[in-house]
Amino acid sequence: MKQKGLLLILITIFCFHIQVKAQAHYKLYAGFMYHFAKFTQWPSDRQSGDFVIGVIGSKNMAAAAKALSGSKKVGARKIVVKELTSPSDAKNCHILFVADSKKGELTKATAIAKANKILLITETPNATSKGSTINFVQAGGKIKFELSKSAAASQGLKISSELQKLAIIKA
Repeated sequence: MKQKGLLLILITIFCFHIQVKAQAHYKLYAGFMYHFAKFTQWPSDRQSGDFVIGVIGSKNMAAAAKALSGSKKVGARKIVVKELTSPSDAKNCHILFVADSKKGELTKATAIAKANKILLITETPNATSKGSTINFVQAGGKIKFELSKSAAASQGLKISSELQKLAIIKA
């Protein structure tokens, strides 16, 4: 009985450690997204009202973005974070994050992003080749990001040269 109790405690600690680690990397993603917003120019018809970030497939990402949004603005615009269930719900977003768990929605998200001038951000291998504008990757134990200049252009977005210098550029 003691062994079962000890095993249960170890499993609980391990699961808690994994949860804390996941939350930490989403906090980094949220910080990156804030800077992506600052260094991206949207067309003039998308430069008024609240700055909306949509998140599909990750409550941890949504929570991290919401925590950051309380103290930050994009220009003079308030940041609003919405948890979405489908790319169809993202038409009013400026940024749409699609978690790896929802990579099956990437084709639909790409079409919505193009039609509505949305910066599409993912965390799925090879996502920039499937229409994502920015894709988070792990390289050398660090979080980096890929940038598809062609996806940005097709979405009507201008990415600053400063941001491009930091990115892994994809076609």
